[in-house]
Amino acid sequence: MLCRILRGLLPAAVLAPACLWAIELDPHAGPPLSLSTAVSRTLQSSPDLAVFAYELRAQDGLVQQAALSPNPELVLDVEDVLGTGERSDLSAAQTTLSLRQVLERGGRQRRMDAASASRTLLDAELAERRLDAAAEAARRFFRVLSDQERLRLTHESGVLAERAVEAARKRVQTAKAPEAEVIRAEAALARTLLDHEDVEHELLTSRHELAALWGETEPTFGLAQGELLKMPALEPFEALAARIQNNPSLLKFVSQERLREAELRLAEQRRKPAWTVSAGVRRFEAGDDFAAVAGLTIPLPWKDQGQGAVAAAEAQRAQVGARRDAAGIQARTKLFAWVQELGHARHVAKTLDEEVLPRAAEALKQTEYAYERGRYGYLELVAAQRELLEVKRARIQAAMDAYGYATEIERLTGQMPASEPGVAPVVPAIP
Repeated sequence: MLCRILRGLLPAAVLAPACLWAIELDPHAGPPLSLSTAVSRTLQSSPDLAVFAYELRAQDGLVQQAALSPNPELVLDVEDVLGTGERSDLSAAQTTLSLRQVLERGGRQRRMDAASASRTLLDAELAERRLDAAAEAARRFFRVLSDQERLRLTHESGVLAERAVEAARKRVQTAKAPEAEVIRAEAALARTLLDHEDVEHELLTSRHELAALWGETEPTFGLAQGELLKMPALEPFEALAARIQNNPSLLKFVSQERLREAELRLAEQRRKPAWTVSAGVRRFEAGDDFAAVAGLTIPLPWKDQGQGAVAAAEAQRAQVGARRDAAGIQARTKLFAWVQELGHARHVAKTLDEEVLPRAAEALKQTEYAYERGRYGYLELVAAQRELLEVKRARIQAAMDAYGYATEIERLTGQMPASEPGVAPVVPAIP
């Protein structure tokens, strides 16, 4: 808070580096957050998963309903009343009270099988949504980790800008450069402060987006814990491809096949129409006599034998197999692409670490040395600083890309996010 007040009152060049480039997170925000903790919180408290739980409860109700037999019917018939002649009143009436019951002939079991298969399909969809939620938690966690690393880089950028200001002042004092060179260096320092503000705001946003996954409106964690620049491992493609069948999106097809099979059996069962039996007692007003009655109703399926429903169910069952094959090919193709991209990101990071970054750092060191002695101008110094910072930004992006591809690979192979990027140290000071 003090840094923000000073930024509004003093020029950027007057502020101390420790204040100017500190990562301003509330020290009481909470403990550090690891990837595994972010995933577990999401799975336990995700609002989206809580909404899906009501779908499960609704389907449980349908399963319960499917197990119930049709209710019996109480039927009251009155005949031979309000006619003509001897039947003009109620004296010749016949009153029949009977109990009627539908005989399903196996339909109840088929109905139960279909409802249970629908419940199993929802379980498979729940597993798919849980994996999707875990993968999204990993993506947002790595975004926070990346923003933290970018904020640390603006710290370094600010220190380099301040070095340039001090070096320019020394050159002016020794009459090796005009006063305008100091002004340009101070302007560059002020722009670096603006960059710091931008990244700081992006970090605050990414933290809120991550916390929202488990229903928090304000983050209650501190720094995201992880060393982003530690690249994720890469397994051979064939080993990963062998695990594609663990993907809930593909396993869901097994549940869909069971559901379609149950629906087909139900459609076939409905081709056998239900019978209705009834039994009761009849009272004759004339003579005040009683007699038992019984009946059996059998539908005659002459035209409608359920042929269309059976054909539709058979086609839908076959469609599941075709969709499963297409999804399997698509998943393997995506896996191949992501494995290639992850390998490329690892190669980029290795090249930057071993070849580009050391040379850029050495070039800046020699340029600063030459600038202080008047052999290089301000533009050469700024260019060397910019090159070093661009290399480090590229290194952060390579790591972000790598963890993004690793997350997609884990999602595609049915694995919960496990690419834990180690334990991050405290944000280091720039020498």
